[in-house]
Amino acid sequence: PGRPRASGGPRIMRSFVLAVAFAGLAAVSALHAPTVGTLPARSQQQMRAGSALRRVEAPAAMSLRGGSEEVAESKSIFWNETVELAILFGLWYWGNTAYNVYNKKALNLLGGAKGGLVWSVAAAQLMTGVLWVVPLWILGLRTAPKMTTENWMQMAPIGIFAAGAHGGSVVALGAGAVSFGQILKACEPAFSAVNEIIFLGEVQAWQVYMTLIPIIGGVAFASLKELSFSWLAVISAMLANQSAALKAVFGKSVMKQPWAKAMGPANQYGVVNIISVLATLPLVLGLEAPKMQKSWDTALKKGSMPKDIYQNVLASGFFFYLYNEVSFMALAKVSPITHSVANTLKRVVIIVVSCIIFNTPMSTEGMVGSAIAILGTLLYSLAKQTYKKA
Repeated sequence: PGRPRASGGPRIMRSFVLAVAFAGLAAVSALHAPTVGTLPARSQQQMRAGSALRRVEAPAAMSLRGGSEEVAESKSIFWNETVELAILFGLWYWGNTAYNVYNKKALNLLGGAKGGLVWSVAAAQLMTGVLWVVPLWILGLRTAPKMTTENWMQMAPIGIFAAGAHGGSVVALGAGAVSFGQILKACEPAFSAVNEIIFLGEVQAWQVYMTLIPIIGGVAFASLKELSFSWLAVISAMLANQSAALKAVFGKSVMKQPWAKAMGPANQYGVVNIISVLATLPLVLGLEAPKMQKSWDTALKKGSMPKDIYQNVLASGFFFYLYNEVSFMALAKVSPITHSVANTLKRVVIIVVSCIIFNTPMSTEGMVGSAIAILGTLLYSLAKQTYKKA
């Protein structure tokens, strides 16, 4: 008696899952076309042109249209490339930090990684992105990419591995503190280095591999006396790192193709997100749907309110899509080194903010180890660019 009625929650979640699944499938059908349009190539003379009015290859970063066409960019005091980059990086940092906060709040309300709904949360976050980008395409606010069946097949592995990277990260962040999850995710360069050798046959200079020592050592040292240490967090984060590395490996050649470049980074991410949703739904249906009602009831019995759950899941999904899309846009406008430095600093910001918001204590070993690991990821990126083989 007096307990909140629980039956509505799982029904809404199931309806949400089915509705967005159909939306994703509809988007795949709508975007399928027999031919692929490509942008005309710019000559070297055009690339060197320094006039105030210049041609900008897709995407036009700050446009809802996704930038799948050329636009004219004029410099002004109030709007120029510096201002645009500042906004992009600001949205990237804000979105990523907000995502981690709302994601952790949603998982805490649902019992964490062992609450039985972690993959449902991951799927709902990805679905939020679908509900954002598909209407933009349908309403013509963003030029929809034209893709063939072959194009979808080429993008499929990228979307599947992206789903694994996201799902693994959500499980890891649900099993431990946000700060610990960020430390574990700093190991991703080590996975990237190994996968590049195995799948691409790319061997980096020895200086690059030396930077992996502080990364691995820093993570190990930080884990020694981690107050929220969990093997589930460690294993899930490592699976997420492996998935992210495979996504990068398989995406390296695909994203260089004319039809992929023609979409622009914003639409590239939109397509990858749709595939990720479709790849995550079977896990939700197979692992969590049978016990969804029980898991929901358990969360409510512990005092969680349905409104709070919905708000945090929706907010985390919105910010997840926001930060990923603007990250794609920022990467297209700056050098890899600049992007790597910004990504390193972003991880520091997330750790600090999450520790403050969730009042998460960090041991001395945790602070020193995380600093070493994060510095190692920066050195890895710098070394990879400095000793890049021709």
